[in-house]
Parts: sequence; C-alpha cells; structure tokens
Amino acid sequence: MNSKTSQALRYGEIASYLLGAFCLVLALLEICGGFKLGNLQIPPRWDPAHVTFPVALRCENGFFIFYGLLLLLPWQKTPSTQIWKWGFIVLCVASVLFAFAMISEVMAKNYLAQSAGTKARLPVFQANLLFLSLGQIPLALFRRKPELLS
Repeated sequence: MNSKTSQALRYGEIASYLLGAFCLVLALLEICGGFKLGNLQIPPRWDPAHVTFPVALRCENGFFIFYGLLLLLPWQKTPSTQIWKWGFIVLCVASVLFAFAMISEVMAKNYLAQSAGTKARLPVFQANLLFLSLGQIPLALFRRKPELLS
C-alpha cells in the first residue's frame, strides 16, 4: 500500500471520529435545549414549539448517541475477525438509518415550512451529514482491508 493511500485512510479515520463526536454534540444540544454562553447561542435543531411528536425526537437523539459512540469506539481495531464483521454489519445498518433520519428530517422541516406558508431552506447540513454517514461504510471496509484498494 502506498503512502498516499495510507494517508487518505488516516484522514478518513479522523473524519470518522469527528463525525462521531459531532453526532454526540448534536444529541446533547437537543437534549439540553440548546447552548447559551454570553452572546454565543446555539439553538436546538428543533424548535420545541413545533415538535408534535417528542417521542420520535427522543428516539432520534438516542440513535445519534448510539451512532456517535459506534464511530468513536475502537471496535475496528479488534484482532477478532468475527467481532469486526458484526461491528461492520451494525455500522452498515446504522449508517443507512442515519441517512434515513436525515431524509426524514428534511421532509419534516419542509412540511413545517409549508404549513407555515414559508419556503424551507436548502438542506445543505442534512445532505452533508447524509453523505458523511454513508461514506463510513467503505471507509470502515478499506481501513480494515486496505489491500482491496490495490
């Protein structure tokens, strides 16, 4: 394996850890109702006045915590092939579910905007998270088996 490939996989590993940490931060911000420190204010992703199904929001936050921990835990570095295979299967399913959650969030925000008579913003944030989550699948595979890139 050449040095460019190993360097790219290392950058991918760092991006994976950053996505995991970001998922945890998103869930914690939503659970805490946002963050305020002086002039700095980060609101929650969902306005509590518009949340009509809080159970779904709690489930989504729980899933974000699970997905974030899955990306941060060192299950990929285990010498056991069986543990890695099960972890990889869980990662594939969780990444697809995360992408589905992002699509559902865009649809819900479009519905809320339409019912309020406004136009929804472009879903750039959700689209980026969607592609980052789906990118975790080949990244995990190639980190474990870099010879497949040759």
